[in-house]
Amino acid sequence: MNRKKVYPAAFLIFPLALYTVFFMVPSFVGLGLSFTNWSAAGSGIRFVGLEHFIAIFTNKRNLLVIANTFVIAISTTLLKNLLGLSLAVGLDRKFKTKNLLRTIYFFPVTLSPLIIGLVFKSIFDVDSGVLNGFLSAVGLGGLAQDWLGQMDTAMGAVIFTEVWRLVGQNMVIYLAGLQSISQDYLEAADIDGAGGWQKFWRIVIPQLMPSITINVILNVIAGLKIFDIVFVLTNGGPARATEVMNTVIFKEYSSGRYGFSTAMGLVMFVFTAVIAFSMLRAMSKEE
Repeated sequence: MNRKKVYPAAFLIFPLALYTVFFMVPSFVGLGLSFTNWSAAGSGIRFVGLEHFIAIFTNKRNLLVIANTFVIAISTTLLKNLLGLSLAVGLDRKFKTKNLLRTIYFFPVTLSPLIIGLVFKSIFDVDSGVLNGFLSAVGLGGLAQDWLGQMDTAMGAVIFTEVWRLVGQNMVIYLAGLQSISQDYLEAADIDGAGGWQKFWRIVIPQLMPSITINVILNVIAGLKIFDIVFVLTNGGPARATEVMNTVIFKEYSSGRYGFSTAMGLVMFVFTAVIAFSMLRAMSKEE
């Protein structure tokens, strides 16, 4: 295809048709089905109005699921950004192994979340896990416990795994932002006698606002849509302590409650879209 040639608008018909058939139509069909009693057990589909949505926002178990989702989204967003920025600042210097370290920290991003979940499930295993074995080896056996089977530690294990998986992505984006900052600003600050913290807070952070915006939005979306890690590590347990919206959607659909799972999916989509666009608009002003 010649990039300099202006092609007729008819060239858009085929891709628009594909987008409409494979995305727009299923989306609107799903929207309509979320207001029905569609299920594997029923003989027909009947309109039930807002019944599913009322159940989502009035049932205590569903409210717990929504709360868990937001806890994971907020916690992972904060930790991934803080650790990613710290790694980027530390690796934005001239030393021999910086490229190797950058590769090592970014490597988990390239792995499948399911594989990472299986690896960390074996690490956190109560009987043969590496973590409990290490604690026992260094004389801290009293701290060994069932990390994924207790309500007090299961959520922390999920958050830790998700942060470990994507902190490298945040690091790379922050590294790109740091390397785009003109050294003239920092040299001028040195001449004016500014300290390291003043340069970081007054010069580096404002110049990093585009990178911060990108990382925050991507992390919030990833946190709200989390599924693989939770599904493999805890499957929402123990006692729904780590249940999130996507695991509920999966379980409800697997059990044949298609209408309710579609409604939950719509709620998650609205949450994600509204929060992401609101944060993007607010943070873009700060840039």
